[in-house]
Amino acid sequence: SNINEDAQWLLNMVENLLSVTKIQNESSKVKKSQEIVEEVVSESIVRLQKRLPKIQIRVSMPEDFLMIPMDATLIEQVLINLMENAYVHSSSSDPIDLLITDQPDCVTFAVRDYGIGLDPDQIPFIFDGQYSSDTADGHKGIGIGLSICRTIIHAHGGELSAEQQGREIVFKVRLLM
Repeated sequence: SNINEDAQWLLNMVENLLSVTKIQNESSKVKKSQEIVEEVVSESIVRLQKRLPKIQIRVSMPEDFLMIPMDATLIEQVLINLMENAYVHSSSSDPIDLLITDQPDCVTFAVRDYGIGLDPDQIPFIFDGQYSSDTADGHKGIGIGLSICRTIIHAHGGELSAEQQGREIVFKVRLLM
């Protein structure tokens, strides 16, 4: 069991590092193509559930067909990182919410957990690659995942933010259409 968990952690780390390397090799630009949002969301959840079979995710998205320009593989990695963080670090058994909203100029992906929250003083530092955390079950976060998410979203010309609402943490990804 421990070997499998360690192997999954290592696989996730390699995927993250490859994502950043891809962006850096392309001079901080990504090749975007029109992608179907529902397919990107579905693929990210399927991939995450292979690693974390007990994870529960509630998805809410518009019924309208959404297409936005993106590198689907990189955005899947961002969604996987955010949902995995919510599951591992929230210390909650409640499902994670993935809320997709369509606005005139952008699509927003919000990942919300119902866990223990963050120290509000630490929120400004969680994307800089130096924030680390421990969970009640012994998982250690080394802080690189959110930094990688920010790099990917900025390379897309989008925004990544975090806000605490009571004990809930909401990470929002905003991608322009």
